[in-house]
Amino acid sequence: MDRSTPRILLVALALSSAAACSGESGDADDPAPVDDPGAEIQCAPGVTAPGPTPRLTRLTHAQYDNTIRDLFGKDMKASAAFLADPAFDGFDNNAKALTVSDRLARDYRRAAETIAEGVVADRGVLDRILPCAPEGDGEACARQLIQELGKRVYRRPLSAAQEEAYVAVYRRGDGLFEAGTPFEQGVRHVIEAMLQSPRFLYRVELSEALNDERIIPLDGYEVATRLSYLLWNSTPDDALLARAESGALGTPEGIEVEARRLLEDPRAASALSDFHDQWLHLGRYDDLSKDPALYPGFDAGVSSAMKAETREFIRHVILEMEADYATLMTEPVGFVNDRLAPIYGVEGSFSGKLVRTPLDPAQRAGLLTQAGFLSAHAFFDKTSPIHRGVFLQRQILCATLPDPPANIDTTLPPIAGEIRTTRDQVEAHTSPDGCNKCHAMINPAGFAFEHYDAVGRYRADEDGEAIDPTGELQVGGAAIRFDGAVDLVTQLAESPVAQRCYLTNWYRYANARQLSREDTCTIDALDAQLRASGYNIKELLVSLTQTKTFRFRAVEEVEQ
Repeated sequence: MDRSTPRILLVALALSSAAACSGESGDADDPAPVDDPGAEIQCAPGVTAPGPTPRLTRLTHAQYDNTIRDLFGKDMKASAAFLADPAFDGFDNNAKALTVSDRLARDYRRAAETIAEGVVADRGVLDRILPCAPEGDGEACARQLIQELGKRVYRRPLSAAQEEAYVAVYRRGDGLFEAGTPFEQGVRHVIEAMLQSPRFLYRVELSEALNDERIIPLDGYEVATRLSYLLWNSTPDDALLARAESGALGTPEGIEVEARRLLEDPRAASALSDFHDQWLHLGRYDDLSKDPALYPGFDAGVSSAMKAETREFIRHVILEMEADYATLMTEPVGFVNDRLAPIYGVEGSFSGKLVRTPLDPAQRAGLLTQAGFLSAHAFFDKTSPIHRGVFLQRQILCATLPDPPANIDTTLPPIAGEIRTTRDQVEAHTSPDGCNKCHAMINPAGFAFEHYDAVGRYRADEDGEAIDPTGELQVGGAAIRFDGAVDLVTQLAESPVAQRCYLTNWYRYANARQLSREDTCTIDALDAQLRASGYNIKELLVSLTQTKTFRFRAVEEVEQ
């Protein structure tokens, strides 16, 4: 028999399922948020409706790797060979962009074969997933494995027909491989097939029954899957599947209990990193390069430490301090090693390990004064107020800024005459009337960070010239006047506009899609609730799981 036949059929199923999720992808470096499509909606107090969430959402590559790790107890990083997930509207988990190309289908097949071979060859991993010792032809034990592993792979119990299909796959495994006992070859074949199933590669939601509000309640297993991929970026554990089976996830209270349990697990750090990596553009930290004449010693080890610091800071603030958005934006603490200590100007005995280190609160406050952000939004040999200002407007304030014209000259005028600082250069370059509309928003925010050089070191002056970090920014119809980055971010940390922007980014990430008209009222309600409680970030995540958008699905409109 041609052992490729069942695999090709399974991949074909995956491809046919992908059709419902097809769409264009965006550029990973295009973070500009889309205007709120429900901005004109008048929301009645307490009245919300679920937005149009897709029935099928392919696992991102990060979710794929985490799921394999949690299924088999071994971190195999199989997705390293896949083409990168495309980002759409700022995040790479948007269902609209997560299609399965021919190339990815082949990658899934190769990954399934490699993982299955590795599981069976590693006795410790195989023993971990086997629920029994095989006897006789091993089929009774294989059936039990299919039931238990299948439940975790499909994130719900297998149907009788699915179970029998996998038993048949087990039987066909004997003789297909060069190594292993007949039982091991059958198990290997089963794992290969399961890992190519659409039920594994996609988060599948098939509930259809309407309730009295004419919306569709998700079943317990669908809620469990949403919970685990939101809060762990991975598959439900056995305890969560048991709650789904018992009906405990049928109420907001039951969901809240599990959401809080998941947030206490170390796996919660993975989802936090995934969201903040994309929101903060941490991918830019990977290939930073600086002028060695100006910044000797800056290399890949420094930029790697910057990325690790930001991730550890986020984990510390949210999971250990259980703090709020304002703390994330203002806490004067770094995680410093021997590569970062010179940048921060801190003394002490540092090794390669990151150490929680208090920083000067007059110079450092939260994420935006960390060396990583400042270095990633600067040039090879100098600062870039424009890059820093654009990031703040788009990512922190959710302002819609158009990209500059394709043919624009980006060369700044030279330092000469009255042009003595980078601020002078930028002001002169962006002074024409055609530039003012956008740069009136961009430049002041960027100038606030001019006390930090191109690698994030604090500087008192710029080559002997005084630095002017003052300015005024229009935020939500009000003027914010500031003197430097610490002053600016401290005010933005308490800004309702910045807080809502952070929530809106989480909302889009959590629901794996763009905003819809229906989402406006839900975000309004969440914003009011979180503002009353101080915008605690753990509470923000729990609150997302309590919305109708999370617990229900809207009726799909049939295209004519």
